[in-house]
Amino acid sequence: MKKKTLHLFIFADALGWELVQHYGILKKVTPQQKKCETLFGYSATCDPTILTGASPREHGHFSFFVKCDPKRSPFKLMRFFKWIPDRIGGYHKIRNRLSRYFSKSKGYTGYFQLYSVPFRFLPWLDYTEKQDIYEPGGIIGGQPTIFETWKQSGKVWHRSNWRNGDAANYAEMEALIRKGEVELAYLFTAGLDAAMHRYGPWSPQAKAAFLEFEQKVESLEALAKEHYDEVRIAIFSDHGMTEVTQNSDLRRRCEALPLKYGVDYIAVWDSTMARFWFSTDVAREQITALLQQANEGAIVSDEQLADWRCDFADQRYGELFYLLKPGILFVPSFLNMSHVPGMHGYSPDDKDSAASWLANFESKHPVNRLEDIYAVMQAAALD
Repeated sequence: MKKKTLHLFIFADALGWELVQHYGILKKVTPQQKKCETLFGYSATCDPTILTGASPREHGHFSFFVKCDPKRSPFKLMRFFKWIPDRIGGYHKIRNRLSRYFSKSKGYTGYFQLYSVPFRFLPWLDYTEKQDIYEPGGIIGGQPTIFETWKQSGKVWHRSNWRNGDAANYAEMEALIRKGEVELAYLFTAGLDAAMHRYGPWSPQAKAAFLEFEQKVESLEALAKEHYDEVRIAIFSDHGMTEVTQNSDLRRRCEALPLKYGVDYIAVWDSTMARFWFSTDVAREQITALLQQANEGAIVSDEQLADWRCDFADQRYGELFYLLKPGILFVPSFLNMSHVPGMHGYSPDDKDSAASWLANFESKHPVNRLEDIYAVMQAAALD
C-alpha cells in the first residue's frame, strides 16, 4: 500500500532570516533552516517570483503604481477631486471604500489598494496587479504558477485564499488535514507582517506573534502526523522586516522644486524608494541634483538593477530609482501618511531584508534565493 504523504508549504509574509535567528523559532519542526536571498522591491515583486520561479524582469511585476497617459488611466476621473487635501483624501476609511469601488467597477481580481496616493496625482498613474496572480492568467509575463503545475499532476491539492485572514486559513487547513486526502497544500499567512508593520520587528507584540506562529505550525505538524505516514513541511517568506528609526521628507522637498507633476515629470513615492519619469531635461537635472545632495539614500544604478534582476527594458517602473538607507522611511509617501515602525523594501543585500527557508526535509533542489522555491514545490507534485 502506497504511503500517504503530505507536502505542506507555508508562506509566512515577512519571516526574515534575522528574525528567525533572533526569536529562535521552529527548530524542532524544521531543522533545515537557512537564509534565502530576496529581491529588490516589495511583495508585489517577490510573490510572483515564488509562484513562477521567474525573475522580475521575466514575469513583469515590481510595484503597484506606474506612469500612465492620463487618457488611458483608470483613475482619470479623479482629476475632479484634485482639490481634496492629501490628509483628508489619505484617510484610511475613505481609501478603503474607494479601493473597493475601483476594484469592483474595473473588474480587478488582484490585490488592489489606493493606499495614500494623492487624488491630484492619480490621473497620471496606472495600477499593475489588476488580475489575481494566484489564478491562471494573473502573471503579467504569462508564466504559469505552481498551482497550474499542481493541478496537472492529478494529485489532491489546496491553496489558501489570500483574501481571508490567518485564522480562517489555519482552520481550513486543519479541516483538510483531518480528512487525510490533500497531498499538496499551500498555506498563506500574513499575521507576522501585519504585527511588525504596526509595532516594529523587535517589539513585544512581534515576539508574541512569532511565538503564536510557531505554536500553530507545531499544531499542524502534530495533526498531520496523525493522518499521514509522512509529513514534509517547508516554511518560507518573501522578505524580512527592518525597524524604522528615521523619517525622510524628501518628497516634500522634491515637490517644492519649480516643476509641475504631470508636465515636467511623474513620480511614485513608495515607502522606501522613489521612481521617476521625466518629460523635460530641466526636470531630470533638478531632481537628479536634489537626490544626489540628499543623504537619506542613493540613486540606484542601471548595473545594480540588472544585478538585482529588476531591469525592465521599457522602463515601465521608472527611468530613475532612488532607494533609502535601511531604517529610513518616506513620510509622507504614496503608501503611508505617517511613521510606520517596521518596513521592508530596502536593499536586498541588507541583512534584515533576507528571507527564510525552513524545512524538515533535504530538497534535491537547493534553495538559495526566491527563484529556487518554485522548483521544490514542483518536485513535490512529481513525488
